[in-house]
Amino acid sequence: MGNPIKLVVKHNHTVMTSKETTAQLLREVVRLFIRDQRESAACMDGGQTVRCHILNELLRNGPLPQQALVERLGLDKGWISRAVDALSTEGSLTRQVNELDKRSVMLTLTAHGKARATSLDAQLNGHAETLLACVSPDQQAAFHSALQSLKCALHNPDEKSRTTCQK
Repeated sequence: MGNPIKLVVKHNHTVMTSKETTAQLLREVVRLFIRDQRESAACMDGGQTVRCHILNELLRNGPLPQQALVERLGLDKGWISRAVDALSTEGSLTRQVNELDKRSVMLTLTAHGKARATSLDAQLNGHAETLLACVSPDQQAAFHSALQSLKCALHNPDEKSRTTCQK
């Protein structure tokens, strides 16, 4: 995977070759995809990106301690704190003392926050589906399989666990 792949793709009768390695191509596609997702989703404008990440994490994982968001998102505590304050003020989430650790704060989506997060999730999924429509069904099946393997590897950060992922 470290060597460039000379890939010839016929698209609109133009032959293109790629000198990028698979790793470089993956990084570039992910970068462009994230940028495009930010532009296509209603809540991804300017300083609200962190808020959207928080809504997404809480939608996927349920209530979380605020420190868990800092760790999951890999963002500065201050950014998370300001975004949580804004989401709380607008009525998207509630903050309560964590019953398991009284020193921490548990964050929970409100009905308004869940509706907003669900809408955002649908927008982002729709955007991804629109992009995937540019890929043939055969390529989509192979891509799906490759993504499953990558997801497994990302969920298993140590090398020993990664070897159990399908290849």
